Amino acid sequence: MPQSRSHAWLRDNWHRVLAHGAGLFTLAWLALDYVTQEDIFTFNRTVMLRTGSAGLALLVAAFACTPVGRLFGWQRPVQVRRALGLYAFLYSVLHVWNYAVWENGMDLALIARDLEERQAMSVGLLALLALIPLAATSTRGWQRRLGKRWRTLHRLVYVAVPLSVWHYLWLERDIITLPVVYAAVVGGLLALRLPALRHALRRLIPGRR
Repeated sequence: MPQSRSHAWLRDNWHRVLAHGAGLFTLAWLALDYVTQEDIFTFNRTVMLRTGSAGLALLVAAFACTPVGRLFGWQRPVQVRRALGLYAFLYSVLHVWNYAVWENGMDLALIARDLEERQAMSVGLLALLALIPLAATSTRGWQRRLGKRWRTLHRLVYVAVPLSVWHYLWLERDIITLPVVYAAVVGGLLALRLPALRHALRRLIPGRR
């Protein structure tokens, strides 16, 4: 009986397990590297790259949950949207923290100079600032408190996601294939939020009208 219950729980919640697994994977990988790597400079760069990559990937995944769920009539993507978004915020914070504390020792003059001279950093900081109120008000309690204003506030995701991709695009000056792919995916997800396009695509999906 306990085994059948666990199977039933996994059948009903596999999408949540997958979402949390995806969110925790990079942390576990970094923990392993921290134990095995002796060169602290190499580890700092590893943290910078992996947290940035994970934050962007999870943010775009969270952004995809609503339009993909509506297109295919799936409820499960929406159920993991908040978890994916919070993991994306966590990695974004770690990304900035690694830059400010580990790499620059909280040298405010140096950080201010980088923000002034490197446009990619300013765009990335704006993206993080847009994510802060989204993460802070992501609970059902805040949704009840804010009412209709909650949806208005959470439209900041339309600012945070494009800015995050823009940040990545400006950072990668030589090989921009992956940033361009992200830009195309986000553009497609934005298009899917147009009711006319979504209804047209539904006609092409078997069983969806």
